[in-house]
Amino acid sequence: MKIGKNVAILSLPSPIKGMPNINPVLTWDDKNLVLIDTGFPKQGKIIAKAIEAEGLSAEKLTHIIITHQDMDHIGSTLELQKKAPNVQIITHKEEAPYLDGRKVPVKLASMLEKYNNLPLLHKFGCKRAQKMYRQMQIKFHKELQDKEVLPICGGIEVVHTPGHTPGHITLYLHESRIMVCGDGANITDGQLSGPNPTHTQDMELGMKSLEKIKGYPMVGAVTYHGGYLEI
Repeated sequence: MKIGKNVAILSLPSPIKGMPNINPVLTWDDKNLVLIDTGFPKQGKIIAKAIEAEGLSAEKLTHIIITHQDMDHIGSTLELQKKAPNVQIITHKEEAPYLDGRKVPVKLASMLEKYNNLPLLHKFGCKRAQKMYRQMQIKFHKELQDKEVLPICGGIEVVHTPGHTPGHITLYLHESRIMVCGDGANITDGQLSGPNPTHTQDMELGMKSLEKIKGYPMVGAVTYHGGYLEI
């Protein structure tokens, strides 16, 4: 669904019962095709079809930008990389170590700390997540920093918005003035609200990041689990 000039939301079903659709974002220009976040594992074919529905091709992806380390944001990265072998995969410099194997992802680390006291089903989930992260280690082509502007698609500005995770980023699309918030914001009663407290590492920091997001001159914002909000 197009939401601005050369910007579209790829609304995808969640495999988790009760979770709303997820919303990766696609943006492009004459030379570049950029996907922001890659959904859950094994959604590569669904994402490719969604890209085709916008009149484009997953094989022509030039960049994948990862907002943060959660499985529903990185799940099909390696699958899409097989479709587009020359794609550049990028994320914030503080987030990369959690995804290339240097550090344990924050939610997994929290589960491992409590492992001995977890119910059996949660222990199984923890071990499964550990195996999945190990199998999905991502090699990044570039590590970003706050306020860096990628000179593609009319300018994509990196906004470091920690709280949900340490290296979480929001992407400000200069040409369309749309903010892609990842999990740094949600939509509540028609307004941008903070990250989900249940899944946020540092809620106080997350709320400061929300104010940072709101400081940009937006015409709209995309939240990963809430979709598009016209502002």
